[in-house]
Amino acid sequence: MSQNPLVRTASGLLLALALVGCSTAPLYYHQLQGGLPARSTPQAGAVILVEAVSLPAEVDRPQLLLQDSRGQPQLQEQHYWTASLSRLLTQALAVNLSHQLGLSSVYAAPQLSLGRAALHVAVDVRSFRLEAGEGATLAAAWRITRPGSAEALLQGYYRQHQAASGSGQAGLVAAQQDLLDGLSREIAAALAAQPAWLQSQ
Repeated sequence: MSQNPLVRTASGLLLALALVGCSTAPLYYHQLQGGLPARSTPQAGAVILVEAVSLPAEVDRPQLLLQDSRGQPQLQEQHYWTASLSRLLTQALAVNLSHQLGLSSVYAAPQLSLGRAALHVAVDVRSFRLEAGEGATLAAAWRITRPGSAEALLQGYYRQHQAASGSGQAGLVAAQQDLLDGLSREIAAALAAQPAWLQSQ
C-alpha cells in the first residue's frame, strides 16, 4: 500500500529538523564576578556607588569577542556573557571593593532607592581584549568623585595583560577575571589610603 505523498514529505521535513536540532552546537555562558575574598566581615561606612562601567561599543555585546593573531575581531556565536558585560563589570567591581575595604555600603549602579552616596567610582574601559592563544588585556581609566562635582578626588589608569590560565574561551575569561581583580585592588588601595573618607557620613 503506497503512502500519501504529503505524508512522506511531512515526515521527511520532521526528520530533517530533528537532525538539525541534534547537530546544533551547544551554547556556553561566561561571567565575570567579584573574585576577591573578603578581608573581614563588612561593616557599615560611607556609601560608595560604582557607576555603570563604560565600554568600547564593539565589545559591549551579548557574545564574547575574540581577537585573532592578526588582530581581527571574531564574534563567538556559541559563547555568551550571562548578562550585559557592562553590568557584570559594575557588579563585580562593587563586590570586590566591598570585600577589599570591609564595607557593606558599596553599591553597583543603578540603585534607584539608594540615598545620597558619599563617593562615586567611575570606570571607563578603554581596552577589553580576549586574544585567542594569548590571553586577555584590560585598560581602564578610573576616577573617584563627590556627588555633583566633576573634580576628581583620586584618579588612575590601569593597563595589564594576563596570559590565559586554561584553554579555549574559558581560559581567556579567567584571565580577564584576574585583570578585573587587579583593577579592583588598585582602586581599593587608593581609597583605603584615605580612611576618613570611608567613615559613615
